[in-house]
Amino acid sequence: MAGDIYIKLRERIDTYSVGLSPADSGDEIKILMQLFSEDEAKIYLGMTRSLESAKTIASRLNMDADTIKIHLDEMTEKGLTFPKTRDGIRYYAAAPFMHGFFEHQVFRKKKDPAIAPLFEKYIMNGFTPRKASMRSIPVMREIKANDIVLPFDDVREIIQSKDRIGLVGCACNFQASQVGLACPRPAEVCLAFDFYAEYLIEEMKFGRWITREEAMKVLEDSEKAGLIHQTAGNLQSTEALCNCCPDCCTAMRMLKNHPKPGKVKSTNYRLEQNSSECTLCAACIDRCPMKALTLDNDKIILNRDRCIGCGLCATTCASKALTLVRKPDSEIKVPSEKYDFLRSTKVLMEELEIESKRN
Repeated sequence: MAGDIYIKLRERIDTYSVGLSPADSGDEIKILMQLFSEDEAKIYLGMTRSLESAKTIASRLNMDADTIKIHLDEMTEKGLTFPKTRDGIRYYAAAPFMHGFFEHQVFRKKKDPAIAPLFEKYIMNGFTPRKASMRSIPVMREIKANDIVLPFDDVREIIQSKDRIGLVGCACNFQASQVGLACPRPAEVCLAFDFYAEYLIEEMKFGRWITREEAMKVLEDSEKAGLIHQTAGNLQSTEALCNCCPDCCTAMRMLKNHPKPGKVKSTNYRLEQNSSECTLCAACIDRCPMKALTLDNDKIILNRDRCIGCGLCATTCASKALTLVRKPDSEIKVPSEKYDFLRSTKVLMEELEIESKRN
C-alpha cells in the first residue's frame, strides 16, 4: 500500500533529533504526504544523517545516481536535507523534523501555503518531543555577583568563541505569521554557527554573515525585546543560538501551555527575590514570559513551578529586587556529550572527509 511508505518514513524520522511522534489524528502522516512524494520518501529512507554523495545514496538504493541527484535537489529546496558542496560535488544528509524541515520552510523559494496549518495543528495538539530540544540560558548581566558562570551558559562567551556567525530570520516567527499570529517583536534574531551557518547562507542563500560585534548587538536588542536565549548543540560546541519570542516560538508556546513549565524546562539558575527592595512597580509581571509572577496583597508572588530562570524579569527591575542565583551543582544540567537536537559541525566534517575520499 502507498501509505505504508509514509509510516516507515515517520518511524525513521522519529529516531532523529526530537522525533516525529504519532498522533491520534494522524496529522504527522498528512505532513509527510504534503512534503514528500513517494519517490522522495523512498530516497529519504535510503539516506542517513551523515553527509553522502548522490552516488553513495544511489548505490545503496540500487538506483541511477543522476536520477537520485535530481530528486535530492528537489528535496533540498523543500528543506528535507542538509546539503554541503565541496570541490563541485554536493553531499546530502537527511534532515530531521526539528531542526530540519519544520524550520527550513522559511527559506523555500516555492512556499507551500498548505504546510503551516498542518504543522500548527500537529505541534500544538499531537506532537510529543522524544527528548529535550534546545537549552534555555539566562540573561548573563543579571547573574548574582561572584556566581561562577559555566561556559555553555554564557551567551556572550559562546559568541566570542565563534569565527563564523550567521544571522537568519526566525522560522517560528514565519510559521506563526502563516497561521495568523502577528508579532511586533524582532524576527531576524537567530544566530547560526559553522556548518549550520554555511548551510543556510551558502547553500540555501538565506541569511547573512555578521561579525561578533553585530551578534552582540542582536543579543542586546533581543533581551530588550523580551526574547529568551536558547542554544542547540552538544557539550563540545554550540551550533545555533536562537532568541525566542514567547508568543511566536513553537517550543515556548508549548511550554507556556504546560501547567508547570519550570519543572519541564529551566536554566541552571533560579530567581531570588528581595522583597525589602521591591517598589511594587510590577514591571516584572508583564516581562515574565511564563506568567510566573503575580501581584497579590501588595506583594509580588513567584510561582516557581512556572519560572524557567531566564532572568528577563530581573533586567526590568529598577530596584534590583530580583536577581538570578546559580543552582547547586547537583541540579546543574550539562549539554549532551553527543548531538541530540542539532548535530555538531566537527562530527559532520569528519564524516564528509571520509565520504569525499570515497568519491
